Amino acid sequence: MIPEEFPRRIMRRIFKVDELSESSDYTALVNLLTTYQRQGENRRWDDFRYKIPPALLVIFGNICKECLRNGFTGPRIENGNLVFYQMYGDVWEINDVRNGDLCTFCERDCIRREMIDSGSLKFARSRNPEFSEPKTCWE
Repeated sequence: MIPEEFPRRIMRRIFKVDELSESSDYTALVNLLTTYQRQGENRRWDDFRYKIPPALLVIFGNICKECLRNGFTGPRIENGNLVFYQMYGDVWEINDVRNGDLCTFCERDCIRREMIDSGSLKFARSRNPEFSEPKTCWE
């Protein structure tokens, strides 16, 4: 899978800045996640997440969703920056999804995503060779 965007670009878009260091929200998020990582093996996200302001938690959730949609997961802090692991290999074969695309990882609410989740997209593809798939929500 070739990403549409890389994590730093996604974060600059979401924070609406040219450089991440310009965003006080990014700096606050990095500081909070650094504190979380320092807790070691005893850390519990379900408890720690309540220490993050709700608006910043929503922003972090949007960043994680967009990064996952582009094949990046596992957010962590390295050298004072929020970074992600990139998925390599043919994920579609591993999950036995023959017609995988960016929608497979996307968590946005849209008609196409609903059709994938319900199985109606696969059904429509197999029954009607002239079936026209709905456009992706980011097009």
